Amino acid sequence: MPTTIIGVDFSGARGDRNTWVAQGVLSDGGALWLHSARSTPRADLYRLLASIPTPAVAALDFPFGVPRQFANYLSDERPAGFAPAAMPEVWRIVSGMGKDGFIAARNRFVGRFGEPKRAGDQKYFSESYSPLHAVNPNMLPMTCLGIDMLHRWHDALPNRWHVPPLAPPGRPDDAVTLLETMPGAFLRAIGLPYRGYKKGRNARQLRQTILDGLAESSGVPLANLDARRGDCMANDDCLDSVVAAVAAAAWALDSGRFRRPDADELADAQLEGWIYVPRRAD
Repeated sequence: MPTTIIGVDFSGARGDRNTWVAQGVLSDGGALWLHSARSTPRADLYRLLASIPTPAVAALDFPFGVPRQFANYLSDERPAGFAPAAMPEVWRIVSGMGKDGFIAARNRFVGRFGEPKRAGDQKYFSESYSPLHAVNPNMLPMTCLGIDMLHRWHDALPNRWHVPPLAPPGRPDDAVTLLETMPGAFLRAIGLPYRGYKKGRNARQLRQTILDGLAESSGVPLANLDARRGDCMANDDCLDSVVAAVAAAAWALDSGRFRRPDADELADAQLEGWIYVPRRAD
């Protein structure tokens, strides 16, 4: 059965023009056919994922959770607060606050306790930023709006989604797997350039190197990548959405290649989220 594949380069920017979505299908033969890659308003992304055929894997590049310390702080601020145990509880709290409330709570927390990273990011992605980071880049709108979207999906269609490392729904073939990923970290894991391809003197050459090596390095046959090449060369957001789609396809082909939380990491990952990329050879 073909698998629907979605790759999302998500943006929380006010103008809502910088989220890019690559959409395709993983054929029964294991090749990824990319049907489109385009700028997509967040409301359209919400409707797309709520309606795509299953089975499906969607790789999205925003934090699915917040550091445990901040999750507990948000809960303590609520009248009936309790320590959340898993992502959906955090999604509900954050969605109920709205963006302004989330940012205000973040500012109070960071003023007292600093800006912690999530446990998995601290251990495996030293180059990553805390979801609470507010300057260069400002992660707060992306984090808040992405988590709000997760909550609305989960609230409206609770049995449609599989969000690793949470347990899958009863019928995985009927589910959309929502995978938190990071295009740069995925490129690094498969041995392709992961810095400098967005801006800078060599950006165009590095994008060419990525596109030329993406199929072989990822292990995902890309049946029609050349149809997307011009847009990817012109726009790094488009390229990131395509890389995210390849990450989703790689998961669909062999999720065992990806680093998963071990027994000691699982509780934090189920609450804070986990960036999924293949294990690096080094």
